[in-house]
Amino acid sequence: MMTIGLYFFLVPDALVGGGTGGIAQVINPFVPVPYSVSLFVINLILLIIGIIVIGKEFGGTTFYSVVLYSGFYALFEHYFPVSHGVSDNPIVNLVLGQVLLSSGVGMVFNAGATTGGVDIIAKIMNMFLPITFASAAMFTDMTILLLNMLVFGFERGLYAAMGILLGNLVVDRVITGGSARYQVNITSEKAVDINEFILHEIYRATTIYTAKGGYTKKPRAVVTSVVDREELLRVKNFVSEIDENAFMYVAPVSEVLGRGFSFEVRQKRSSIAKLRERALKENKK
Repeated sequence: MMTIGLYFFLVPDALVGGGTGGIAQVINPFVPVPYSVSLFVINLILLIIGIIVIGKEFGGTTFYSVVLYSGFYALFEHYFPVSHGVSDNPIVNLVLGQVLLSSGVGMVFNAGATTGGVDIIAKIMNMFLPITFASAAMFTDMTILLLNMLVFGFERGLYAAMGILLGNLVVDRVITGGSARYQVNITSEKAVDINEFILHEIYRATTIYTAKGGYTKKPRAVVTSVVDREELLRVKNFVSEIDENAFMYVAPVSEVLGRGFSFEVRQKRSSIAKLRERALKENKK
């Protein structure tokens, strides 16, 4: 689905705004290689950087996504060559292409995988700079968008900007129904590790309270927090990794005010690798 949206609708009309697809679109007029090769090389370089800086656990599912994404694009280039978008109207190509591309991205996220790409750059910026992951991702996409305008013109750049906004809306809708903020409530024996992860890796405030199981009648720690879309995916992946028996529910939030959202908070980072290592060691006991 991602490849169909990119190949048949967006790339032929230079409508890719951000991501590694946008980078490949910008450099492709200047290099004598197919778009699929540029896309694969860029993703591979970023993936290697991510494994070195973030850790080996980052590379598993991302590698498969990169290979499949670029591989299908290469097959389309070989068997279904195109010189322009399916429609003569760039708006039609933009809307259809972004809906297909972003729906595919949302389904990849829901499967617990990642498309890698510029998310790696955003993650590294989030690790070493006092900036949230969402802000880092937006900054990266805006930089790619400006390069797009320089190469393909202001009008195409505006179309691509509209595509970025539409794409974010579609991904939100596919993942959790379109809300920008989500309340997460997690009941787990690893509540301490989950709390540390949200505090020092996600940079969000948490509340811990004790609840009693209706069936077991035993006390259980519950961690609750409010996160955005990207952070929700990271929390879900972390919780499923360290405690497969954890109970977690997510609810959309219409408005959030206070420290952590309307105020910037700098907090000391902790190592995600250490958190995971400690949790895994405790699981083996």
